[in-house]
Amino acid sequence: MRIKSILALLCILASTAYAQNKRPVSLDFEARGDYDYRSIDGTKVKEDCGFKGNVVNIIIMGNLSPEFSFGFRNRLNGINRNYSFFDATDWLYLTYQATKNVSFTAGKMVVKVAGWELSPAPIDCYLLSEFCYNFPCYQWGVMGQYRTNSGKDNFAFQVCQSPYQKQYNALGTDKEDMYAYNLEWTGRHGFFEPMWSANMLEYAPGKFINYISLGNRFHISDNVQVELDLMNRAASHQTFFGKDCSVVCQVSYQPVEKLNIFAKASYEVNKSGTDADVAITDGTELKRISGGVEFFPLKDKKLRIHGNMGYAFGKNTNPNGTVHDKESNVNIGVTWRARVL
Repeated sequence: MRIKSILALLCILASTAYAQNKRPVSLDFEARGDYDYRSIDGTKVKEDCGFKGNVVNIIIMGNLSPEFSFGFRNRLNGINRNYSFFDATDWLYLTYQATKNVSFTAGKMVVKVAGWELSPAPIDCYLLSEFCYNFPCYQWGVMGQYRTNSGKDNFAFQVCQSPYQKQYNALGTDKEDMYAYNLEWTGRHGFFEPMWSANMLEYAPGKFINYISLGNRFHISDNVQVELDLMNRAASHQTFFGKDCSVVCQVSYQPVEKLNIFAKASYEVNKSGTDADVAITDGTELKRISGGVEFFPLKDKKLRIHGNMGYAFGKNTNPNGTVHDKESNVNIGVTWRARVL
């Protein structure tokens, strides 16, 4: 189906839903285009350089009743011969608000593995750690959530398709269902904003890797934030702490309302001696440093101009990995957002 046909269909569906239900329905469009320069050990990677489209999103959100709400986001640039409409759909879910404190969600959604680096939508991501590039964070499943009366804490339990099922099936082995079980706590307590999770994910049928992921955001002041993500990964016959882990830190500063300056560093290592971690493979030890700036010319922040650069060094044993030793990146781009309906 052509993209313009999809756009027309979404507009018709959104407007029809609004007309029939007389309830709020929003249709949003957002896009990003970049200029990229990438080199490895001083050699330019030509296919990754130049002006490129990055992301084109369509977002529909609304309410079917006071208790039922829905959300849908599709990356139109992701639809191609090998990547279906549902593959390009980040989320497509229905939520039932059972009580003030309890809700249930079913559909495709974000996998509840905590960490502030994992939190932004792809359109808002720049240079990431290797783990993020190898973690398919949108999967089909079900989830229950409980929010405290104060609204300061939210607890979620999720059962979903394992992010590693597609990768396992691609090996040509017998295709089997694989699942992930995720427990996440998010909250806000003064200057401290935690996002913590405990996770069990099948990397092969009946074989689990466990995550303890501690995402910590500190609001140092109204215009300074520090994010510190700590993740430990472990499986059976593997030393539990320190052998397979990631540390990511980002500092953000807004000297004025329309400007955001940030610096970031990450360290990832896997010396477990096992093949349980398929995101950061055994023998990997990578570091990356980066920094950049975001400028918002319009008051409503519907337009963003960004620039960032980074350098990675170390060893990546994944033959299909994204981050490499002595890799330099420069990225400049424009993002714009508009409400269609």
